[in-house]
Amino acid sequence: MNNSQNCAGCKNSITNKDFLQCMQCKGKYDLDCANISPKNFRQMERKKEHWKCPECLSKLPKKGNSNTPVRGTTAILEGGTNLRTDSSTVSHVLKSGNPNVTVRSKVLNPPPLSETSNLVQGVENITINSYADILNDLKIYMKNLLHDEMDRVQKAIGSLTNTIKDQNSRIEQLEARVSILESKSETKPAQTHPIERIVMQLQADIAERDQTLLSNDLEIAGCPETPNENCTHIILTVAKKIGMELDDKDIVSAERVGPLRPAKQDSTTPRPRPIAVRLARRDTRNGLLQAARSRRNLNSDGLELPGSTKLLYLNERLTRFNRQLFQKARSLAREVQFKYVWVREGKIFVRKEQGKPRIRIRNEMDLSKVFNYNDS
Repeated sequence: MNNSQNCAGCKNSITNKDFLQCMQCKGKYDLDCANISPKNFRQMERKKEHWKCPECLSKLPKKGNSNTPVRGTTAILEGGTNLRTDSSTVSHVLKSGNPNVTVRSKVLNPPPLSETSNLVQGVENITINSYADILNDLKIYMKNLLHDEMDRVQKAIGSLTNTIKDQNSRIEQLEARVSILESKSETKPAQTHPIERIVMQLQADIAERDQTLLSNDLEIAGCPETPNENCTHIILTVAKKIGMELDDKDIVSAERVGPLRPAKQDSTTPRPRPIAVRLARRDTRNGLLQAARSRRNLNSDGLELPGSTKLLYLNERLTRFNRQLFQKARSLAREVQFKYVWVREGKIFVRKEQGKPRIRIRNEMDLSKVFNYNDS
């Protein structure tokens, strides 16, 4: 028995209590020479008492592998039948002088139980050490992988931060340029007035040209709308009622225009859309308008239309621009107490009161001048 406190492997002094003592040679080994980590050493518990050093394990006798299959012996009987035999049969066959029999010198017995336990202990030690090494390598690998990923993330964040800084700088430059332009526009507001006047004049010219294309058109508002109605027949009936005789050849087209209109709050039926009529001659249109003005209370009575009697209105047909301009003029005239707003030959006129001169409204600028109107 070796009672010294020196390691039997490296011969250095054992300075702590973490060592293993071989159960066979009683030699003491520090953990490095025993090839066992401190963590595995603490997990061994009672297995420490059966631990054997590598030197004692190497002295164990070689063990036969009883699990390896042995080629059986074939004995040829007189009848020609092959017989698989064990070792007890071999001696019987040898006596018969058969040369094809392989004879083993002896039958191997299984190793003692104590040797098996030592072998298992050695395998367990090796397995524990292998697991510890694998776990340690895995920890190192994961640590390096995480470190590399963090480096990439930090680089990406740094690049994104620089991009945001560049964008902020560009936004600040744009804001500065906008501020300069705004200050210039405030110091020179008069420069925009000629441009606005030119645009409004162009709009008025276009509206007047478009209005000229509607010189032969009129609208009938308030006429009840029914499915599968004949608008041409309605026009002929209305013309006859106001004292004018028209033929089908006098009417180029007649149809309802505009989107469907919802019913008023006090009614369940939708409001009828106006009927747009294009006549073959302007004189015919002007004659119908003049006759309708003389019949102030023109209604649907006698026109063979369903529903109650409705008032009918014959007016010149306006472009969308002039129609909106006319509606604004009527609304502003009521606010400032202008008595007259009307349309003649596609032109919009207003008059403060009887005896005052008429004023033509061509665009928004005219509304601003006449009614002190500001659309902004």
